[in-house]
Amino acid sequence: MDELKTWELIRHTHAHLVKGFEPALQPLIHKTGLEPHMWGLLLAVKTFEPEATTPSHLLVRVPYYAPEVYLERLEKLSALGMLDKVGEGRYRLNAFGRKAVGDFIEIARQAMVSLDPLPAESSARLASLLGRLVQASLNAGEPLRTWSISLSYKLMPPAEPPLPYTEQAFSCLAAYRDDAHLAAWRDTGLSAMALEELTLLWQGAVSSYDDICRKLAYRGHSCDIYNIVLRELRNLGFVDGPDHDLRLTSAGRMYRSNIEELTDRYFFESWQVLRKPEKEELYNLLQQLHAAIAEGVLRQN
Repeated sequence: MDELKTWELIRHTHAHLVKGFEPALQPLIHKTGLEPHMWGLLLAVKTFEPEATTPSHLLVRVPYYAPEVYLERLEKLSALGMLDKVGEGRYRLNAFGRKAVGDFIEIARQAMVSLDPLPAESSARLASLLGRLVQASLNAGEPLRTWSISLSYKLMPPAEPPLPYTEQAFSCLAAYRDDAHLAAWRDTGLSAMALEELTLLWQGAVSSYDDICRKLAYRGHSCDIYNIVLRELRNLGFVDGPDHDLRLTSAGRMYRSNIEELTDRYFFESWQVLRKPEKEELYNLLQQLHAAIAEGVLRQN
C-alpha cells in the first residue's frame, strides 16, 4: 500500500468533511464576524493553555509570518473581547472567548455526527485505525519534536461518536506532518523565508521576484526581505536567472526534494504500527468516507 497515496486521500477527505460541516457554523461565524483564520487562532490559543499565547508560540509551527502579523491578530481578538492581554504580547482566552470556542467545537462536532455516512461499525473501525497512527506519532522519538501534534491532540474528543474523533485524528496527523517537515528543515541552515521561497520555485508556483512578493505579501514581510532571501538562494547556487525569469538550479531542486523525502521518511515511520492488511483496510474505509462526503458536499452546492 502506497502510504503517500493514503495520506493524500486523508487530506482530500478532510477538506471535503470541513466543507460538509461549515454550513452549520455559519450562524456563529456571522454573529461574531470572525474570519475562518481567526477561529483557527482562537483554537490555537486554547491548545497552548495553561500558557499564555505569544507570537513566538505561533511561529513554531508556521515560522513564515512576520511576528507583527500574529501580534496584530491577537490584539484584534483582544479588542473584540475574546482574549485578555496578560502581559506585553501575551494573551489568554477569557470567559467570552472560551464560550465562543466551545460553541464552535460543539456545533462542528454535532454536524459531523449527522454527516457520518458510514455504517457504525465501519466508522468506528476507521477511527480506531487512525487513532493508532496518532498514538504512534505522539510517541515518536528524535529527531522529531512532537510540538504540533501534541497541541492538536489536546482537542481530541472521545472515540464515540466516531466521526468527530476521525476528524480530529486528521488534524493531528496534519500537525505531525508539520512536525516532520520542521525536523527535516531545522538543521539545513536556511531561514524559514528562504525555505518558503525555494518551495514556491520548486512547486512552479512563481517564476519571478515580483511573483514572490505578490504571492507572499500576506506573510507580512517587506519585499526587501524577500530580495535579501533571493540573494541568499543565489549565493547557495539554488536559483539562477534574472529577477523576471527565475529558475531553480539542479542543486536547488535536489536540495528541496531531499527535504521533502526526509519529511516523508520521518512522517511515515510511525505508520509502521499498522500491518499491511490494516493499511489496506484504512485506505478502503477512507475511500468510502471520501466518496460519500464528497457527494454530500456536491448536493449542498
